Amino acid sequence: MILPYLAVIVLVLATMYAALTVFREKPEGEAHAWLFPDGTRRSARILAGIATLIFVVGCVVWIHMSVRDTARRSLRFLIPEGYSGWVRVEFEVSGEPVLPLEGGQIVLKIPSTGLLKTSSPEQFGWARDTYAFYTSGGLQAIPDSGTRRLIWGKLNGEQSDSSGKRQYEEFFVGTGEQYRDQMKTREPRESGKDDCKIKIP
Repeated sequence: MILPYLAVIVLVLATMYAALTVFREKPEGEAHAWLFPDGTRRSARILAGIATLIFVVGCVVWIHMSVRDTARRSLRFLIPEGYSGWVRVEFEVSGEPVLPLEGGQIVLKIPSTGLLKTSSPEQFGWARDTYAFYTSGGLQAIPDSGTRRLIWGKLNGEQSDSSGKRQYEEFFVGTGEQYRDQMKTREPRESGKDDCKIKIP
């Protein structure tokens, strides 16, 4: 994460130096110093240094706040035991419950229909999500990678229809063969047909 900070600092310093050298009228025959022109007054150098420092600090704080705001909590998807098919979560649906937070993870308990609606906003940024089947006896982890993988085709999208725009997330639960068979014949799961934009995370 240090590279964006260094890039901003270098850019700011280069911009300030260019401004001082370009907009100052250079007397005929005067040679330029490496950092500041020789004719630049000391007060101007001090002001330029202070302005540069303030600007750099502001940029660093802004980047830090942006990174912190975009970091998201991981999601924990709880899926009915034996479920196979597409799972869809629709966000910011008025009147629906918010997603609970347990152990630092946002919990999404998927009903038997495979469709969960919530008034919570969609989360953006990278995080390690987890998946599990829920049964009467507890939870059973679902592998989302490797040879026993059961989670496929995860995507985020935005759908527009007569009721407005909706953010959603979808993925398939099942074997690789089941997923490939579904992709051959699958139609988008949507209540409207006006627009459907897919955003790969």
